[in-house]
Amino acid sequence: MDMSLKEDYQKVLGEQKKEVQELVMAGLKQIKEGKTKEFYTVCDRLEKKYRNDTI
Repeated sequence: MDMSLKEDYQKVLGEQKKEVQELVMAGLKQIKEGKTKEFYTVCDRLEKKYRNDTI
């Protein structure tokens, strides 16, 4: 049973990492397209969104 919990945790962790990576790439795309003025704006928005999320 303990092994199952570890596997579930690893799966969720992997999904979260992938989601964060996709958000960062989307932010970089917005910067390249000129949709945001500053990279820090994107970072601040991501930080606010994920600051209080449980890990």
